[in-house]
Amino acid sequence: MMVMDDIDRELENYQKAMNNEKRKTARINWLLFLVLIVVIIIFVYSLWRYQALN
Repeated sequence: MMVMDDIDRELENYQKAMNNEKRKTARINWLLFLVLIVVIIIFVYSLWRYQALN
């Protein structure tokens, strides 16, 4: 019976670790998405400024 408890505990720890990893990955994806949007906005703005000057 002791072995089953150990396995259960290990599985719980593994699931917690996986959830933390998922949360980290989601946060990183969100940051990359925001950076991409900012870069696009800057690019479009500079393109618009360039068009306006010429």
